[in-house]
Amino acid sequence: MEKSIEKLQKLHKSVQKLESVLQEVWILMDEVEDDDQFKDLLNKTKKYQSKKQKSDASMEDLIIMLDEFDNSMGQIPEDGTAAVDFEDAIAELIEWMRNNQ
Repeated sequence: MEKSIEKLQKLHKSVQKLESVLQEVWILMDEVEDDDQFKDLLNKTKKYQSKKQKSDASMEDLIIMLDEFDNSMGQIPEDGTAAVDFEDAIAELIEWMRNNQ
């Protein structure tokens, strides 16, 4: 059971790192969303989509990329809560294993 505990301890450390990284990711995403040039880009694509303008391959590509960006961002947990919960579950499991060897 000691090998399992060691593996869980490594996983626990990784999840702690994940929590920090998720916080950094969301801070940086907020910075991108607050960036004036990025906002202008989003506004241009919205304007392009709302007005039936002549087809522009570059704008169509940009719209696809921004949709992918938005969809990918939506799949990232909004904060470290999921990581914290997982971290707690791992710690409890390790403790149980140690107490019940």
